[in-house]
Amino acid sequence: MNLSSAILSVLAYHDIFDYPLESFEICDLLIKKKAGKILIERELERLRVMGKVSESDRYFFLKNREKIARIRKLRTKYSQKKLKRAAFFAGLLKVIPSVKLVAVSGALSMRNSRRSDDIDLVVVTSKGLLWTTRFLANVFLLPFKRDTAGQKISDRACLNMFLDKSALSIKDHNIYTAHEICQMKLIWDRDNTYRKFIRANSWIREYLPNWLPSSDILDHRSEKKRLPNTNYLLSTVENLLKNFQLRYMKNKLTTERISSTQLFFHPRDTRDWIVSEYGSRLRKLGIASS
Repeated sequence: MNLSSAILSVLAYHDIFDYPLESFEICDLLIKKKAGKILIERELERLRVMGKVSESDRYFFLKNREKIARIRKLRTKYSQKKLKRAAFFAGLLKVIPSVKLVAVSGALSMRNSRRSDDIDLVVVTSKGLLWTTRFLANVFLLPFKRDTAGQKISDRACLNMFLDKSALSIKDHNIYTAHEICQMKLIWDRDNTYRKFIRANSWIREYLPNWLPSSDILDHRSEKKRLPNTNYLLSTVENLLKNFQLRYMKNKLTTERISSTQLFFHPRDTRDWIVSEYGSRLRKLGIASS
């Protein structure tokens, strides 16, 4: 993929979410092409002069998509409040010793939330305590979760992803998952879990070779919290809580993905649609997807 196609590709991908990009974001999220800032900005200007790309208030987007610059500004305002609330939720989860990391995912991690959106949280747990941690996390956040009828959603906590620290690698290798990993906003971690998570998913470089974690995340001060050394008791509790939760969820599962070390709870799993839509937009731009 040449540089021009890579720039149009990243704008096309984020256009799906009505999300224009600043030039430094285009550089960070450049798809399947490694290039320096100066070269990218030069090519971006050439595309603007050619009329393939437009700019408004430092945001770049595909032609005839001026309105998404206004949308991004509005959603940024909504997201600021939600991020403060996410930090509050993460503070509650900090009490649980088996929680190793709490981060924000989805639209909020890019400050692109609608007013009505909930707050998606990612939790990494100690090895062998996935279900125990999920149970405790749901208890701690119970007053702040969306209701089962789906009526109360805005600003509510949505615990949509749990990973056992022994299984940090995400198996779905595609442009959507790569972006979800890179845009994940860390709130806090223990034992350098975030660094280990990124290392375990080094495959994202195939899609986003320019991306690097921000220095403030890499320098994030991890804190250690020891669990009681009662492995047999903990494993017994883990099995009991796993069976209890699986029985409770048995008739409620839809698009969820469940394994012994990874849990993905997405009420509306749009991954396949987004990957398909991205491919469709590339074809309209005359760019071959690979």
